[in-house]
Amino acid sequence: MTFDVASYNSIIDDIEDFLTKVDNSINVKIPNDKSDALDLPYVRLIPPLQKLIKTAATKLIEAAQWMLNKIKEIYQGIRAPYEMYLRSNDWADIRQIVTTTQSVIDANNLEANRTWRGAAQLSYLKTCTQQSGAAKSLGDISDKARSAMMDCAIGGAAFYAGILAITGGFIIGLMRAIAEMASGVGAGVSIADIAATSGVSTAQLWAAVGLLTTFLGMQYKAFGEINSTLSDNGAFPGGAWPASQASTFNDASVEGDNESKWRLN
Repeated sequence: MTFDVASYNSIIDDIEDFLTKVDNSINVKIPNDKSDALDLPYVRLIPPLQKLIKTAATKLIEAAQWMLNKIKEIYQGIRAPYEMYLRSNDWADIRQIVTTTQSVIDANNLEANRTWRGAAQLSYLKTCTQQSGAAKSLGDISDKARSAMMDCAIGGAAFYAGILAITGGFIIGLMRAIAEMASGVGAGVSIADIAATSGVSTAQLWAAVGLLTTFLGMQYKAFGEINSTLSDNGAFPGGAWPASQASTFNDASVEGDNESKWRLN
């Protein structure tokens, strides 16, 4: 499974559209439809029905406002999956660089192994082995970070897709309840309808948040393992990149001058 940028942008647009529609319902549609319902000829003759319509409008606004606030809170993190997708790509680039470095300085691939001899050669190859090992560890870390970031991006996208589905169900219920209130005689049904819609949406929201929390807990564990690898003194002595020890192979004279520690074949 991959992170699709176009699909995620579509999810963002649809959630923003939901926020706009609900805000408009609270501030424009519900008040206007309440006024229209109260102006119906038969409603003006029945005070209890007038009171029921006003109550329905209040309940509709309360439910819509609650949902609007919750979705706004959730919306605050909507860019996170995309950012994690970008960081995953960054780690993939880093991995490519360090694994290439690992291969280039691998002692088995060095030309020096075929032309040098003596203590300097052995020191150089030992250093390259350490450097290559560190590059491999960094490559492993990069791959784990890339994978964890991509998992977070995909998980986040799935979460917001679920939120979008919840908002879709809520807006349908809200529009239906508003229409019932606007009819006048359906005001009582409107109150029951929005209560049912809100209950279902609320349960779905908490379930989605619970699943996301569990998923993020798993990712936190993954990042903990990455941090543990970074603290591995085997690959990174003292928590640092292995020293080059260049001074142990800086004699570039050839065999026969009574000073050379290595020779060219």
